[in-house]
Amino acid sequence: MWPLLAELAWLAPARFAQCARTLGDPLLDRLVRRWESECEVDVDDITELPAWFPAWLLNDQPALLPRLRQAEPGQGCDAERAFRLMGELLGLERQGRHADLIEGRKRLRDLQPALYAAYMGTR
Repeated sequence: MWPLLAELAWLAPARFAQCARTLGDPLLDRLVRRWESECEVDVDDITELPAWFPAWLLNDQPALLPRLRQAEPGQGCDAERAFRLMGELLGLERQGRHADLIEGRKRLRDLQPALYAAYMGTR
């Protein structure tokens, strides 16, 4: 379920938001509510905001990384790139590759400062 939700978020953010509300999954409901209350991602088009949920989810629930990595590539939107970068950062942390980690963090900061702040807030 998680990889498909990530793909839906990138490809059709409004559909993802609608689907997340109607699935009735207690965990997903709780996570979406928390994301909506914590999300400070700056986007030009508010309808694109749900696309950022998968990247936030990796920061909040890093144990989901193995399942979420199964998500097929989308169209390479910024939200998907941030998600892929978050997955990379989690791997670099486990490997202790500090120089690469610092560079990845800079890329995340440049891509989406609010997501970077949320990420660094958990470190």
